[in-house]
Amino acid sequence: MQIVIQRPDLDTCLAGAILGAEDSDPVVYRAEGATPAELADPAVICLEAGGSGQVERGNFDHHAPGCDLPPAATQAFVYAGRPPAYARLVEYNEVIDLCLPSPLRPPFPSVSSLISGIRFLHAQDPVCQFRQGVRALRLVAERGIDPFDRLPAVAEWAPYLEEKSRRLSELNQAPLAAEMVTCGRTKIAFSTTTLVGAVGALYRQGADVAVVARPLETGGTWKYTIAGRNVRVSGLLEALNRLEAGWGGPAHGTIIGSPHRGSTLPLEAVRAIVLSGFCCATGGDDNHAEQ
Repeated sequence: MQIVIQRPDLDTCLAGAILGAEDSDPVVYRAEGATPAELADPAVICLEAGGSGQVERGNFDHHAPGCDLPPAATQAFVYAGRPPAYARLVEYNEVIDLCLPSPLRPPFPSVSSLISGIRFLHAQDPVCQFRQGVRALRLVAERGIDPFDRLPAVAEWAPYLEEKSRRLSELNQAPLAAEMVTCGRTKIAFSTTTLVGAVGALYRQGADVAVVARPLETGGTWKYTIAGRNVRVSGLLEALNRLEAGWGGPAHGTIIGSPHRGSTLPLEAVRAIVLSGFCCATGGDDNHAEQ
């Protein structure tokens, strides 16, 4: 089968594994999402690449504005007849993808860490990221490994987990530089960084809402991530899309991001919208900033 992907993350790779993706299957990476022709063709499997909820057309996604849908892997799981081997992985993916509170989140090394490490080591090849991710998750399912436990030692996974560990160490060596602004009871952090995992690092520094700006290789463009720790941030989308089309995020509303092609908005413009959205909502009487 032909497969189209947009972002080879845990949800995408797990959906591919559940649907039986093989190394021999042609995989196309499209940063802007699947084409209209691909989305209309049931013979083309589009994973988190558009067509939210259109599983009858082979489209498994949940990012369209206004859609209240489960993750792509959950959709694939139901479509495939709920294969028992993947039930626990689907539950785990929902906790990660929907940012659900769970006492079962495992410490490092975890399934999420493994997928992150794969993406780090194959950063320039999204198709390879997808294939390796599918292969790893299929092995987890075949061996009956509980994703809510620490991963056992598997030789082929070692390089990926070592890279993930190295990236975590970078974040833990020093606090991430950030501007902190308090609006009512909400503490908002703004940071410009290339470090992966910055949102979590800002949460650990006390932020309720993290705004991370990462410069892209194409000059003048940025990747923005706006995430809330048990705080919905999707209310900012209307204002952001008025300035620049393409901002979006999953239905749970606790994380949104800039267009996949990158954003041309300066951080000052994004910052103003975030502060307007949160400080106006709280009355703005007791907001203050600190470095």
